[in-house]
Amino acid sequence: MRKLIEKKLLPYVIKPGRYAGGEPGQIVKNPDGRLKYLHAYADMYEIGQSYLGLQTLYHVVNKDNRFLCERVYAVGLDAEELMRKESIPLFSLESSRPAREFDVFGFTLVDETVYTNMLTMLDLSGMAVRWADREDSDPIIIVGGPAVYNPEPLAPFVDLFFIGDAEEGLPEMLGILHEMHGKSKEQKLEVLATRVESVYVPRFYDPQAKPKRSFAREKINARAVPELKPEYYPDQPILPLIDTVHNHLGVEIMRGCPRGCRFCLAGPIYRPVRNRPVSEICNQVETQINNTGYHEITLLALSATDYPELEKLATTLSSRLESRRVSLSMPSLRPGSVSQSLLKSVMTVRRSSLTIAPEAGTERLRLFVGKDFPDEAIYDSVHVAFTNGWTTIKLYFMIGLPSETEEDLLGIADICRNVQRVCREYSSRATINVALSPFVPKSHTPFQWDGVASEEQVYEKIKFIKRHGRLSHVNFKHNDTKLAMLVTVLGRGGQEMADVIESAFRKGCRFDSWSEHFSFDKWLEALTEHGVDPHERLKAIPFTTELPWSHIAKGPSVEHLIRQREKASKEPHAFTPKHEGAEGTAKPDASSMGFGRGRKRLPNKAQVAPTKNRVRLRWGKSARYRYMSHLENLRLLERTLRRAGVPVLYSQGYNPVMRLSLGPPLPLGFTSEAEFLDILLETPLMPYMIDNLRKSLPEGIDIHDAKAVFGKKTSLNAALNRAVYSTPADFLSSTDRLSENINRVLTETKLEVERHGKKETKTVDIRPAVYDLSIVDEKLVMVLGLGEGGYAKPTELMELLSDGLNYPTAAVQFHRSDMYRIDNANVQTNAMDL
Repeated sequence: MRKLIEKKLLPYVIKPGRYAGGEPGQIVKNPDGRLKYLHAYADMYEIGQSYLGLQTLYHVVNKDNRFLCERVYAVGLDAEELMRKESIPLFSLESSRPAREFDVFGFTLVDETVYTNMLTMLDLSGMAVRWADREDSDPIIIVGGPAVYNPEPLAPFVDLFFIGDAEEGLPEMLGILHEMHGKSKEQKLEVLATRVESVYVPRFYDPQAKPKRSFAREKINARAVPELKPEYYPDQPILPLIDTVHNHLGVEIMRGCPRGCRFCLAGPIYRPVRNRPVSEICNQVETQINNTGYHEITLLALSATDYPELEKLATTLSSRLESRRVSLSMPSLRPGSVSQSLLKSVMTVRRSSLTIAPEAGTERLRLFVGKDFPDEAIYDSVHVAFTNGWTTIKLYFMIGLPSETEEDLLGIADICRNVQRVCREYSSRATINVALSPFVPKSHTPFQWDGVASEEQVYEKIKFIKRHGRLSHVNFKHNDTKLAMLVTVLGRGGQEMADVIESAFRKGCRFDSWSEHFSFDKWLEALTEHGVDPHERLKAIPFTTELPWSHIAKGPSVEHLIRQREKASKEPHAFTPKHEGAEGTAKPDASSMGFGRGRKRLPNKAQVAPTKNRVRLRWGKSARYRYMSHLENLRLLERTLRRAGVPVLYSQGYNPVMRLSLGPPLPLGFTSEAEFLDILLETPLMPYMIDNLRKSLPEGIDIHDAKAVFGKKTSLNAALNRAVYSTPADFLSSTDRLSENINRVLTETKLEVERHGKKETKTVDIRPAVYDLSIVDEKLVMVLGLGEGGYAKPTELMELLSDGLNYPTAAVQFHRSDMYRIDNANVQTNAMDL
């Protein structure tokens, strides 16, 4: 299977690193005697690998020696097309085992936009998408995550839903399935439905979610772990080899939210609030930073500023990590909760982005939705941020909230104008990025019955805000209004939506949260085919209507939610301060904030000019890392240097970076033993530094040579002008024919090839950059130009040499064996001696 993937898939897809696996931290087990569990995230690798819940469950399951847990992600459209063409089934990253060969296939679904991705993954696995059509030998399909608090739209596709925290429930289920090896799927599901709380098995219920079997529960109570145990979090997280959406270490500090925002699904589904001790968090951070080498830590919680010991935690981590140049960040801050000491901890090493979420444009509407802070709290937070050197801030608002008026929309523009005024007191370059997100009613919230503005109405509101908030350096962005409408329709649906979802999947709907892939027209066709009027689904729902998710018990009762919704309409609209940072509390001292144009802030500089010590490494990488780009190679080396504790010199300024310089980039898909890296050190090079570096390198990355480089040197990119590549010639049917082609190419005076750019295609003569071609020890060896020596790609030469050889050029495995310089006197200088 692996050979098929490497030959027919990886060389031809846009981003092969998504499917290659092999990351440091992955766990590969012998499957003999173990229950095989495949954990899926129904979106691209770059999204899923950044999701903390997946990493947590992966390691929780693999800690139990009875189980084997591997991963899979949704494949891109290019990969899907190739896999169907070449009959390559969906496979795991760790072992390339086909998904259908696992005992259990579990999905984490975060929202409604990935429904069709899940069906695509089932279909690529060779299984029927509906449970009624699958074979008994097929894996049991389990689904969990935030999207399953209304499981009904997916009920015809899924064998079992698990509702709630899965750190304890998932191993419990897998343990039962391990004991029941050899039993029928129906027997296994019956035992799980009987013995495991929070399990919902649709086949034991009718289309209205009423039990058909005596053992089936009428209400499914969501599971909540009583505490966040240290063993849930791995010492060695999986370290991606390619860039993901979050290139930092995410650390959960709290689960649940003490606020009662009436629009928010996360509030009820993650209750109760569970805080982690500061000591446990710090120990986890120390261990994981030692094992990963990340340059930034993000403290994760639904509302991080409500963590009761946040300032103590931030101060402690900042002091411990400052010497290692590891910074802190938080996803967003509650207005009025931003203090000087907190921001000083966050900015100790570098400034991360800063997001403040007012949610609504007026105090009246914020109070209505459960956000109890005044406008002044927003401006105070901005003052504190810009006093501490921030020049960019992001504001987040929702539009289309229940009871919203034109005054509330104007309030958003007013807040942006006032924030801009505050920012300009500190910097003329201040930038404000404003995100507008359409309101979507969510299950289990007081607003679940509320109507929603149509797509056209929401878009008009966005244009209204932009028109009245047209200001310099204020940038507005908004989520797709059509997508918000679709999510509302799907999220409010019952089992009748399953036909719509399957039709959309058959029409090609994939990755609906990605604007370049979302096709609203195809969804409208699917809705129309099955008699679903989307505009009817946007209307308010009477309190007396039984909701599709009424059998899922989580958070407050329906009666309590109704009372909350009725109370919201009757509450006074005047703001009454309740929390710190609200009106009436002490504001930051004006003298400390420096109103008016602030003094120019200079970055911290070293008291003594550091001695620059340049070290050059020759390193190489095996096939495991062949699909990493040039920048991804650099990121891997940065993390390795940080893990090894090498005293690298950093740049000055607000966002210091390591002073590193890579040699000429290696084409994607190539292996190498001749890569070069220049490092500036704060201290002279000592032998133990290279020893530590070698120990910290992941398996398959090797240091072949290391030496100090003295004096001012030309960069490697400018100095090197020759590269030597090789590829085995044993795959060819005839080396004689290859020798003939070599002689023909070398006698040509012009070798024209087409190079395809993003905007145009150019014809280029590469003959001046072809210095030698030969067959040595059954290898094809190419000496090609770099930089001033011209530039020719090995793949271009292979195309010219492949005449009559009948072998796909993209599948050829190239290896870079050397780089050097040839001067005008034809003297060769090794890269390590330049």
